[in-house]
Amino acid sequence: MAMCAVCNKKTVIRNWSRHQKGSSGASVWPLRAQIVKKPQHPNLHTFKGQKFCTKCLRIVKSAFNASMSRPQAPVQA
Repeated sequence: MAMCAVCNKKTVIRNWSRHQKGSSGASVWPLRAQIVKKPQHPNLHTFKGQKFCTKCLRIVKSAFNASMSRPQAPVQA
């Protein structure tokens, strides 16, 4: 199962219905909306061989860029 390397966010099964229960008119039960169990997947991206969700990816990339940038020595002419 795909999971974020930092926050362990993974696929979650949620109850989902197209419209509110009993919203179609006369009686509640005959035209009731079906409730379906659907998976909700996190938005995972691969960076440096690991998978990160978008929130953690911003944190990891900013830390990576900060460690890679070094002050440059002035060029002598």
